[in-house]
Amino acid sequence: MESIIPTEYDRELQPKTLDVGSSPFDLLHHQDQGAFSQSSTSSAELSDRNSFVSIDTMASTEEDKPPRGSRRRGLTVTQHPKVVDQDNIERVQGEKEEKKELVETATNDIGEDAAADAPRPGMADIRGQIHGLQQDVVNDSDSDSDSLPQQSHRSTMVSINSFLSSASNYDLLLERLGAPDSEHAGSPSPPPLPPQEDEVNADLTDEDIDWEFWSKVISDFDSVAKSEPKVLSTHVQRGVPPALRGMIWQLFAKSKDNKLESQYMQLLKQESVYEKAITRDLERTFPHHDYFQTKDGQEALFNVVKAYSLYDTDVGYCQGIAYIAGPLLTNMPEEEAFCVLVQLMNRYTLRGHFTPNTDLLHQRLYQFDGLLRDHLPHIARHFESQGIRSHMYASQWFITLFAYKFPLDMVFRIYDVVLADGIDILHRISLALMEKNQSTILSLDFDVLVHYLKNEMLEMYECETSGLIREAYKINIATKRFNKLAKEYQVEVAKANTETEIVEALRRQNKALSETIRQLETTTRDQGRENALVASQLIESKMEIARINDENDALRQQAHDLKKALETLPTEVESRVREEMEILCTKNAALVQRNSALEDQLAYMENMLIDMKVKYAESENDRESLRQRLGELKRMMGGN
Repeated sequence: MESIIPTEYDRELQPKTLDVGSSPFDLLHHQDQGAFSQSSTSSAELSDRNSFVSIDTMASTEEDKPPRGSRRRGLTVTQHPKVVDQDNIERVQGEKEEKKELVETATNDIGEDAAADAPRPGMADIRGQIHGLQQDVVNDSDSDSDSLPQQSHRSTMVSINSFLSSASNYDLLLERLGAPDSEHAGSPSPPPLPPQEDEVNADLTDEDIDWEFWSKVISDFDSVAKSEPKVLSTHVQRGVPPALRGMIWQLFAKSKDNKLESQYMQLLKQESVYEKAITRDLERTFPHHDYFQTKDGQEALFNVVKAYSLYDTDVGYCQGIAYIAGPLLTNMPEEEAFCVLVQLMNRYTLRGHFTPNTDLLHQRLYQFDGLLRDHLPHIARHFESQGIRSHMYASQWFITLFAYKFPLDMVFRIYDVVLADGIDILHRISLALMEKNQSTILSLDFDVLVHYLKNEMLEMYECETSGLIREAYKINIATKRFNKLAKEYQVEVAKANTETEIVEALRRQNKALSETIRQLETTTRDQGRENALVASQLIESKMEIARINDENDALRQQAHDLKKALETLPTEVESRVREEMEILCTKNAALVQRNSALEDQLAYMENMLIDMKVKYAESENDRESLRQRLGELKRMMGGN
């Protein structure tokens, strides 16, 4: 059958298949036991397989499921399982068939109880049945494999009992391992998650992992975290098993929230104003990671970042959020990664790195500067002499949790401790990086130093991924000193805000005075123009007055002359009138005489005209008589 547990991936990110008999819990307690002989290995594997045949039965139902859907609800288990020899599988096949009915009954009870998240009636009987199945197969196993396999079986039984003791975490594990429950039994199986880096925990061997402890963490996390915090921290520092990393992260973050997951699915249906920016940045995010250069990887990253931009509108979108979401997506499905991202932003206060004023980021950089002066004064003085400020290189560390440039195997380890111990562990990690690279840093100048700080700081830890975490925890940061730096920053910010307020008040006052001056200058210019206009009008008025005065003088002189003229005028007029009257009388007498002569001449002419008319009438009479005679002559001549 096809395994529901993702193992190693080929270049097309397609999962390989597991052998029929491999149990999901084999991954938790019996990893890579190839050091034993063929017979002992087969015996131990068969014992493990049959002791948990009920879980195998749950996994076998995957064969009847429809094709995988498009929504990524896969697994985070990426540990490589053992491959069981086919002969051994056939040897125990008959035994499995005989106990199948009993096992299926037990499995159904477990599945129903896990789905209901309620106290499980008859759980002791179920465990007894499973234990009986284990004993039957162990008794049939080879005698030479008794010591270590039996110890492994005991560990396995303790693990499954602890898993079943916690309903919520058991449900989570069943969901991760693909066991059907009442909610997802009819849903198609989605494609598996991408594999983590092959080098993850390369320096943490299977023998170093305390599977019993980690199973106890998953089954009762709150109790372990409260009763054994130091032990839990020690195990986290050594590295969370990759097979459990996604689940452990969610337990640390307390992110499991069905309502938030449902809200995530609703947010995916909405449109975000940042979609173009997110799409543009996708190819530049994790450019050297194969999964995030594929369509599925980019789609998953797009969905989570877009959903968060809609979920927290005050923050919106920043490319750094994609770098935080990327490592989550390689360990859990989209909706769970979204829930953890929300917790990182709010509970772990990463949100303060992305708000418009980024006060929390500046505070952490201020604390880092103070701690650098305390722990590595030579580097601090060198940075000061070179003009290097922490925001030039460390801001990307705090914003992206070192995911911007660091390889993902190291980023996963950083996420382990951040989720376990809080965001302040970043200061220890940063100081450990500085201390490890101190000699190189002190030998570099500004340009080369900035590039080195941004891109080459991790080369010292290429061969040992646990070294950075181990050395980070060796650095002791006093809580009082850490809090004091935070208070100092707050005081400086308050002082700066006060100074800013004063400067702003002075700026506003200066602006008001400038506006007043501008208005006065405008008024002065207007008044100047008005004064110039009035002066021009005054000059014109004076010139007009002078002209009028000249006219008045001329008129006055003219009036004086007229007055004098009027005084002498009557005598002159009388003499002139008399002379003119005499002249007129003389002319009138001449005209009378001439008129009389003309009247005589007219009378003569009238008489002459009358004579002329009389003569004309006589001539007409003569002409008429002559015409008549002429006519008579013509008649007479015609008659002849």
